[in-house]
Amino acid sequence: MTNTKPMNITMTGQRHQQPAVQEMVVIHRIFREEFRRLPDLVRGVPDGHLRRAADVAAYVTFNLDSVHNHHTAEDEYLWPLLLERARPDAALIRRMEGQHNRITAYTEEARRHLADWHAAPVRASGSRLADTLAQLTDALAEHMDDEEAHVLPLVTEHVTVAEWQELGQRSFDKFPRSALPIMMGQLLAVATPEEAALFMGKLPLPVRLIWRLAGRRKYVRYMRRVRSDAGNPQPVLKMLMRRANRVAVALYRRSSGRIGGTAKGLPVMLLTVPGRSSGLPRATPVAFLEHDGGYLVAGTGGGAKTEPQWFRNLRATPRAHIQLGDRQYTVAVRVPDRTERDRLWQEVVLAREPLFARYEHRSGRVIPVAILVGPTPGSTR
Repeated sequence: MTNTKPMNITMTGQRHQQPAVQEMVVIHRIFREEFRRLPDLVRGVPDGHLRRAADVAAYVTFNLDSVHNHHTAEDEYLWPLLLERARPDAALIRRMEGQHNRITAYTEEARRHLADWHAAPVRASGSRLADTLAQLTDALAEHMDDEEAHVLPLVTEHVTVAEWQELGQRSFDKFPRSALPIMMGQLLAVATPEEAALFMGKLPLPVRLIWRLAGRRKYVRYMRRVRSDAGNPQPVLKMLMRRANRVAVALYRRSSGRIGGTAKGLPVMLLTVPGRSSGLPRATPVAFLEHDGGYLVAGTGGGAKTEPQWFRNLRATPRAHIQLGDRQYTVAVRVPDRTERDRLWQEVVLAREPLFARYEHRSGRVIPVAILVGPTPGSTR
């Protein structure tokens, strides 16, 4: 996704690689989606419902803060760089600053109405807040369209990769770490797998692990409180899990397994099998154990009550495609009967990885296993 064609910095003539300006397009996409929903969220709160108003008010505040932090980083860091290096376009930068000022004015007005509505959530104060948020949304859209059309091309010519990364870090540092699950959830909700992989690949490993182990569910619980149709978290969770899986697949492929190649000390393969109904290839990162010249995989689902979809697809196919690091193979699939499964579970799985007993206990079901036989001759690609 990132264009790495060499470019020239106008002020120095030094060659450099283009910064990943698509990152800002994704951030803008988050703003477009979230602010479009805010007026309806406010209007959907019943009169006098203080608890629901508090949840929505907190989410409105988070999004207002997000725009403020993003624009403050641009004002402090990006505009001075462009004014220094792209003088013929100074009028454009001044226009951007003027748009920021207009957005700031709407934001401050929204915060005043938000305080009134939060204290007494009634239709009149809610309408004033929703109308201001709608005006803010229109001003944001106009600004982001202008910025993407005219500023980002200047960034590719006049800003280095390191400076672009510094801009992103400055914006990120303005958020408390407790906001990370919301930020990550919003990103995964709008980004393509390739875009999300670009962002995730730059995060420290501990941050990625925190997201996988706890952040996803924190985000789902949070959005369950915020959404006007909050009742069943499963659609949100399933959507987020699907997107997270696509990101994990993209990261594994982009890095040849350097990112995502292990999980809890176990090696991880990228397993691709056709969907049972669609016949389309479905890829999933799966932990494995080497066994008798092949590979053993277990459908733990992290201890989920139901068998994971990837294992159901695996049952239905005689062959699968796997990627191990930068190597790719075709393997034969064999799902053993119950007697052999029980022996493999005790003598191979639990003997090497006792923690799998916890998954089986948590799930309340018999965890299935499969043997991937091979690689088959001539299947290396």
